[in-house]
Amino acid sequence: MTEDEARQVLLVRALEGAEPSPINAADRHYAGRAALELARWQADQRKAPLAPGDFLAQRARLLVERTAAVQERLARALQALRWPQALAVALPLLAFVVGALSEQAADRSRVNLLALPLLAIVAWNLVVYGLLAGHALGIGRTPAARLVAGLGDWLGWRAVRVAGRGHGAALLTGFATDWSARSAPLNGARLAGSLHLAAALFALGAVFALYVRGLVFEYRVGWESTFLEAGTVQALLATLLAPAAAVTGLALPTLEEVQALRFRSGAAGGAAARWIHLYAATLALLVIVPRLLLAARAAWRARRLAGDFPLDLSEPYFRRLLAGVAAQPLVLRVQPYSYTPEESSIAGLRTLAQRLAGGDVQLEWRPPLAFGNEDDAPLAATAAALTCVLTSLATTPEHENHGALLARLRADGGRASLWVVDAAPYRRRLGAAGAARLEERRSAWLAFAQAHGAALAVVDLEQAEPAALDAAAATLAPAMS
Repeated sequence: MTEDEARQVLLVRALEGAEPSPINAADRHYAGRAALELARWQADQRKAPLAPGDFLAQRARLLVERTAAVQERLARALQALRWPQALAVALPLLAFVVGALSEQAADRSRVNLLALPLLAIVAWNLVVYGLLAGHALGIGRTPAARLVAGLGDWLGWRAVRVAGRGHGAALLTGFATDWSARSAPLNGARLAGSLHLAAALFALGAVFALYVRGLVFEYRVGWESTFLEAGTVQALLATLLAPAAAVTGLALPTLEEVQALRFRSGAAGGAAARWIHLYAATLALLVIVPRLLLAARAAWRARRLAGDFPLDLSEPYFRRLLAGVAAQPLVLRVQPYSYTPEESSIAGLRTLAQRLAGGDVQLEWRPPLAFGNEDDAPLAATAAALTCVLTSLATTPEHENHGALLARLRADGGRASLWVVDAAPYRRRLGAAGAARLEERRSAWLAFAQAHGAALAVVDLEQAEPAALDAAAATLAPAMS
């Protein structure tokens, strides 16, 4: 789905999760049915399978249109969250002007080879290239990362402000924060493209001003320094200007030339045209061309992300919505381990499975497996099944046993292995005064899951509180994708 569609889908998600929600059951039913028909029609036109993103986008659009009571506020909020496209034009143009004006601060008749603003431009860009290389190697953040975060926060604040206060302001604040985090890669690519283009135009502006002023003023070139001698300056200039000399064919300075160009009392310096050409070529090779290439790469990445926004459809909310779109129900193969669940816990597991699958789910129960018989766990009958190990919080996690079962299931032919630890038996045993021990045992299981990299959730299946089931589903959902 596109960026605009993803933003609308997430807005509807926030609206449906609000208490009270401005979207009623009748609107949900209508939008789901109509969106499915539209998505199927689009798939038929493309002669391709139905795309889940098309269904979600159509449903969100219909729900926003039918939410008349808040439609105007929502439209303002969505508009305010859009990336300011004017930034992509204004920032590079401003950079060009500033680059051109930077040359106005220089001497109108003399060019100091060591104080030329172009040297600072080259040095700064080399630092930026170093930061980008470090980020590519996994070291540090990109130079634009903090700017993206700050700009995202500002866009969120603007969206809430233009939408107005009152009921729903907190909802819009949460949605804006969510969108800011999810759109950070896209906005980062956009801002990086603008900054790279601005850096190229800043250097181009400086070169442009230097040549324009050279038409009406006679530049004399030289250098002066309190600490550097001619040999050091010649080595520095030869290293810096070597690429430009190779491209332009202009000769690099000799030691005698550098000595003769030193500004001393009464010395007027030498002709500047050759040096201006060398510095301009250096900027083109080290700044303008690389920055334009980086800008083009960032623009390509931004277009790709905007056209195919990376929205994780494995989250429980999307799974529930897509349940009616799926061709086949999810098969959940339940393997009780050292635990025989009661009917109330079985019902709670079914509810949890429905939240994971988005509705339609088929539970396939295996005979309970005794503690110590991990090697007897049956292998999967089909690769389409999803294995769920059901055990009790009353047992402590043992690496030799539970870890062995986990290793066997990982070698299984199933899609994945989920672990659900039912807190109901241990809660009943401890009673009202056992909250601390309950939390201690929960922490032990979570530590086991972290040590083994297992998708594990601890939940009271007998009480089956909606918030607890949602939290458990969110923990297990990534392992299902």
